[in-house]
Amino acid sequence: MRTPLRLLATALLLLRLSTPMAQDRVIPLYDGAAPGSESWTWDEVENTKNGWNTRIFYNVTKPTLTLFLPEAGKANGTSVVICPGGAFRALSIDSEGFDVARWLAKKGVTCFVLKYRLVRMKTNDPVAEMTADWGSANFAAESRKVIPLSIADGRNALAWVRRHADEWRLDPDRIGIMGFSAGGTVAGAAAFGYNEANRPAFVAPIYPFYPDELIGKVAPDAPPMFLTAASDDGLDLAPHSVALYNAWLKAKKSVEMHLYAKGGHGFGMRTQKLPSDQWIERFGDWLQLNGWLTKSSYDPAMKPYLKRTLAYEPDKTLPYRILYPENYDRTKKYPLILFLHGAGERGSDNMRQLIHGSKMFLQPGVRSQYPAIVLFPQCPENSFWANTKMDRTRTPVSFEFDYNAQPNWPLDAVNRLVDSVMASEAVDPARVYVTGLSMGGMGTFEMVHRWPNRFAAAMPICGGGNTAAYDKRVKDIAFHVYHGDKDAVVDVNLSRNMVQRLNDLKVKSVEYTEYPGVNHNSWDNAFADSDFLGWMFRQQRKPAKPAKRK
Repeated sequence: MRTPLRLLATALLLLRLSTPMAQDRVIPLYDGAAPGSESWTWDEVENTKNGWNTRIFYNVTKPTLTLFLPEAGKANGTSVVICPGGAFRALSIDSEGFDVARWLAKKGVTCFVLKYRLVRMKTNDPVAEMTADWGSANFAAESRKVIPLSIADGRNALAWVRRHADEWRLDPDRIGIMGFSAGGTVAGAAAFGYNEANRPAFVAPIYPFYPDELIGKVAPDAPPMFLTAASDDGLDLAPHSVALYNAWLKAKKSVEMHLYAKGGHGFGMRTQKLPSDQWIERFGDWLQLNGWLTKSSYDPAMKPYLKRTLAYEPDKTLPYRILYPENYDRTKKYPLILFLHGAGERGSDNMRQLIHGSKMFLQPGVRSQYPAIVLFPQCPENSFWANTKMDRTRTPVSFEFDYNAQPNWPLDAVNRLVDSVMASEAVDPARVYVTGLSMGGMGTFEMVHRWPNRFAAAMPICGGGNTAAYDKRVKDIAFHVYHGDKDAVVDVNLSRNMVQRLNDLKVKSVEYTEYPGVNHNSWDNAFADSDFLGWMFRQQRKPAKPAKRK
């Protein structure tokens, strides 16, 4: 029965993908009863006749996610969990849920509207019931019981979406959460105490209930935050948004807030002919500014490259990916390959550095024939692997390398990363290799100059270095240099001069491959070389000679 059901589900998904902005399906958040409320047996209720004059759901015991897909071909890989508000007694499902999802789906965002657990209401008019109980000790006590469960539902929703990201063609690093009023509490809580499974890429609490006493320590990798509220909020919740804004600002984390003079509380997607009606447009601008509305470069095939970060200094973090050998056996010793990307792959997404070269190491034949630990660090947008001055007014670009100065911090961080991996993983210290292209080729030359006793081989591609600084300390390293003779970005003479210097120094081994008629993308040719990895793996560093006794 399992296979036919799976085929039927796939067929239904394909049908729905052709339906613009369809409310596609309702998904249970948990298998079985929700943890912590197993004894809840009352039924969920939908109501349109209430003091809010809108459709609401209440007495939610079984949390669900309602999926809204963008039009076929319009999905950009970003997704968001949407948490409607209602004082933890009800959910304003349209204005603060489904309507928001439909708007975002038009922007290519896949949306999951969360029904989270609520305080049980005992009458058919939950709005009147909560209004009568508002401010009482009972109201506060019931809220304290349920709010932790609601927050858990928000965090578990993020984890659920991440687990199923490939199923819905989503980027697992572009999953956000937003919420309104009480739902803003759920969303705001997701910005604290998260783990790898439920960390949101962004958080958007909209007129949230989030007083100072709920605000914990802002983590060094806290997600960007978007806030919206109105100064005339009838529940006096605007200061809660200000408190969150100040906490993010103090921690020097990315945050944007729009505080409107008028709008009241619970404006959601309602039209009031006020500037606050445009809050969703400002949210869209913020998503666009941060790149979440552009097409994601996420490739599920890159999953074997595990995402990690290295804390270099309090305000400096180096993202990197690590690939382990298949059937990794810590009782063995493996080569370590360091790959330095080019300038076009800089950033902080911990993804773009995999654009070039990474697929080579995932080929089944390569993984079986050349088992290795492979590192792909990512240089930040505003820096460079090599310490160099550039003159971009010239073609090719002019580079002046300074090896006397301290290394740029990303290169120094890479060295620390290699130290850490060699200390904690099953690395053969005699077989540590470095390669890189363009900016990474320059970084390759500089790394082996600064830390020559580390590497058995270096394979710089369309790079360059400081010939005057190179000396016999690199004589035990094998080099294979690659460049295209028509390179219009990095002058081929930079590689030619480095090769000449290496030959003059009589280093262990020097090979040079120059591709006739090839422009800057000489890495395509290098990676296509059937002996690229074979040559690398044949290189081995001799163990250091023991010091002579005096």
